[in-house]
Amino acid sequence: MKNVVRYIVTGILTLFVLWGTSCNHDTENFSLSDRGTALSIGFRLPIRSLETDEGYEVGETYENYIDVENNNYRIYFFTSDNKFIARFEPDGFVVTEGSDYRDYSVLGKAPTSLVNHKNFKMVVLANWPQYGDDTMQAGETLLADVCDAEWGQFGSFSSFELGPERLVPFYGVHEYNNIEFKVGEVTLLPEPVTLLRAVAKVEVILKTDEHFDLSFSEVKIHRYNKKGYCAPKDVFSQDDYDHSGEWNSDYVSGLHLVEDGNDVEEKIQDFRFASQWMDTGGYKYEKWIAYLSEYRNIDAGDKYSCIEVRFDAQTDEDEPHRVYFANYDESGKTDSNDNAKRFNIARNNLYRFTITVRDSRLMVNVQEWKYAYDNEYTFD
Repeated sequence: MKNVVRYIVTGILTLFVLWGTSCNHDTENFSLSDRGTALSIGFRLPIRSLETDEGYEVGETYENYIDVENNNYRIYFFTSDNKFIARFEPDGFVVTEGSDYRDYSVLGKAPTSLVNHKNFKMVVLANWPQYGDDTMQAGETLLADVCDAEWGQFGSFSSFELGPERLVPFYGVHEYNNIEFKVGEVTLLPEPVTLLRAVAKVEVILKTDEHFDLSFSEVKIHRYNKKGYCAPKDVFSQDDYDHSGEWNSDYVSGLHLVEDGNDVEEKIQDFRFASQWMDTGGYKYEKWIAYLSEYRNIDAGDKYSCIEVRFDAQTDEDEPHRVYFANYDESGKTDSNDNAKRFNIARNNLYRFTITVRDSRLMVNVQEWKYAYDNEYTFD
């Protein structure tokens, strides 16, 4: 999959944690006796693009957005063996805007039961359609119960236009060891929590020039799953998905499918037209976007997912062109029925296909992960 996928990581959001009160925040809501157990948590969300040579693909604004204003997040603490300890319930928050970030500083009282633990895990859920607070039982509820819960599922987007009412779900976990809490002192958790998106992003980019001057009349996803899990499967530690930016091991390799399979019914949905631009060489580009829940193409038989594109020069009677989630050979061909050439649609990945018209042929450019090498294939 190395030559077809780039990871999204302004997608990787960081969540920094401070324990105790902070001189930068108003603590009037806490009595003097409570201040030793006050908890301050900050979310930092990057909102501008990284440089190309930084390796990861940046997200759009709402790809990075957490609905803190409407309390659409949860922070839970678990033991090292994944048993629920307590929920952190904030009393308020402060938002700070910067040129390339948005900070959320959340204030509340630290759970009393947490202070007895030197080793623990912090789990962050954000933008989930619902939360199972009433089902969480200290010492009984397991982290796997949260990840596999029916209330932890989300529906596919009716439109790929993200916004306040259509947000990407996030999940993150981080383990901390040898943390000592002292009344009246600030305890700093040394590392951030990395959050994963529950969806994959798919981009189809058309590159053309004045001679051909083509546009897409439509771009569609053919077969997708109507539901997905907000959390990945069996990810109970940061080491299960965050490996210091090493592409071959980041991030989640397995799928977490509802009922462990794809939907039986065949569905088609339009991509969203995102943008159009010209480069200095006179080439015109247009980009179409979709956000998809995970889908298993490997071992799917003839029920695999693919992209269908139609050009404005085509008639209604013309068949659309198909782009497959598969590896192409050097001759520009792929066998969509060859299981070994397929790859799955996995969460927090960016799948980018650039289509170029050249010498009256349609070419697919499947971009290498971070090297200069490009594959150019004839697209039939």
